[in-house]
Amino acid sequence: MSDTLYQTSNWSYQNYGKWPKMYKDCAIRNNPQQSPIDIVPSDIIQECQAKCEVILKYKSSKCYLINDHNAIVINYEPGSYLIYQNNWYQLTKAKIHTPSLHTMNGQTYGAEINLYHYADEQSDKGIVLAIFLSRGPDHGESVDFINQFIHQVPLISTPIEREVEVSQNWNIISLIPTDRTAYVYDGSLPHPPCSPGLKWIVFNQPSIIGMSALKSLTHNIVNNFGPTIRPALKISDYSNIYRIPHNGFKLFEERNIVTPAPTVDPDTATELLKDPNANSLSLMSDSTPNMFTRFYMDYKKTIRKIVLLVLYGLIVALSIKITKYIIKNDLVNKTLLRTSSGIVSQINSLTQPQGGPPSSQQPPTQGAPPQQPPPQPQPPKV
Repeated sequence: MSDTLYQTSNWSYQNYGKWPKMYKDCAIRNNPQQSPIDIVPSDIIQECQAKCEVILKYKSSKCYLINDHNAIVINYEPGSYLIYQNNWYQLTKAKIHTPSLHTMNGQTYGAEINLYHYADEQSDKGIVLAIFLSRGPDHGESVDFINQFIHQVPLISTPIEREVEVSQNWNIISLIPTDRTAYVYDGSLPHPPCSPGLKWIVFNQPSIIGMSALKSLTHNIVNNFGPTIRPALKISDYSNIYRIPHNGFKLFEERNIVTPAPTVDPDTATELLKDPNANSLSLMSDSTPNMFTRFYMDYKKTIRKIVLLVLYGLIVALSIKITKYIIKNDLVNKTLLRTSSGIVSQINSLTQPQGGPPSSQQPPTQGAPPQQPPPQPQPPKV
């Protein structure tokens, strides 16, 4: 494929204005279908139904990183596929651009990750899934996926792979947004040599990148080398851009652990299980979480902190009230007096003589006759 993972040419994202002179396919007159573009959803009136159904069948992978012209590239292990119009395209790599390549109504996002799929290694024809990354809380599936490698990316352009240790079930399917509404158009490679023949599928809803991860990308890449983008092209004709509805996507995730077999449509299951490398499949839910669920997931840590703060406040208020009650009723002194009286009584009982009468006179024993006084001695008779 013409999109090599690392290109040794002298182009850069900062001299994109010179690309048309350096590479013929970067010139619009030679290749009118260029990428990226600015997408205006209100101008896209055509909806693609069953014809544009997309099946994602992704498996876990190890993480191999390359810095290609200051854009971070993830080399993904073989065995993950995108199925479109009965054609299978293998996921080969993902590339992160900062800020986003595409724009939505002129809006730029913090970053964009593009997932490249090709029919075979020699083909220039392929499909790219484009996912906007918007700054958000440091939790969630997409955030966890990115955080496992983002702080170990190579900071200089190099063809040498760096393997980064990730979890056993590190799967790029975690980046797919909750709302899968997307737009599909025919475009090109977004950097030299600007090869045509790529079909782009751009999700409408962004996924989340944590604040620390986006700050790391901005600090290490953008601040040192500049943005890794080609400016989005404004287009006037949207007749060749189609909208794919949310239910136009089916997601299947291969895990490295044994899970119960899911309930899958027989036709779809037959098609998916043609891959001999399949381990186990789990069908991702197509349902979109409601507003309250999304709010809780986005602000889960904040909500927990607020609840804990309220509990601490209640505990402190209750402690103050109990302390005031004890002081007002002099319960401490009363308790001490009762305790000291009990201690004195115990001491007195312990210091009494053992076996002797408590007084000089003893009460008569019940049932015994009264004792007679001893006889007085008589004087001797003369």
